[in-house]
Amino acid sequence: MVDLYIRCRIFQSILTTALGILLMNKVKFPEEVWLSAGFRALTTNGPTAIRAEALARSLGATKGSFYWHFTDLPSFKKAMLNLWRSSVVQEIDTYILAEPDTFKRLKVLTDYASKPAPEEFGGRRVEPAMRSWSLTDSTVLTVVNEVDEIRLSLIAKLLTDIGRNDPALTQLLYGAFIGLDDLASKGHADIKTALEVLLKIVTEPYFCERDNS
Repeated sequence: MVDLYIRCRIFQSILTTALGILLMNKVKFPEEVWLSAGFRALTTNGPTAIRAEALARSLGATKGSFYWHFTDLPSFKKAMLNLWRSSVVQEIDTYILAEPDTFKRLKVLTDYASKPAPEEFGGRRVEPAMRSWSLTDSTVLTVVNEVDEIRLSLIAKLLTDIGRNDPALTQLLYGAFIGLDDLASKGHADIKTALEVLLKIVTEPYFCERDNS
């Protein structure tokens, strides 16, 4: 009986210690920290680098902490995609559409388009990395297509608001952003300056018409 009691106490101690480590890791490594590590892995080494063990190693955490937050790797990737998509929507609603002046909205759009993601989430390389990932993963492609549609609809609305209802112009502006973002991720473009020049070209006819009216 004494031996059984000792064994039970040892097992209880081990279990308590293990739960303590898991709880400590949950606090020290919250969901956002894991997601940021996922984006850094994606932008540095591609989608194959998004693995629980590798991410845990990069953070100095345990795999148990990863599985505390995420059921499995697919659910983790889904969380990454949801975060990326929601950040795009939030940026549009909070900053761009909140600006009442129709022309200034376009200026705000170029300002935010030229800003990279936070460095801990992959920085400027996130957009090109997401598009590259979408070439090999249909789930990612679906989300990238959704984001493209959201942004295209936004640009079309902003142009319509200043009297430039032209689908080709909408596609030109968004295509320029995608290309410039890719070049900027490699250090070959000043995306802010280039977008401002393009915005000037697009809006000059609007101001000429307004001044002559």
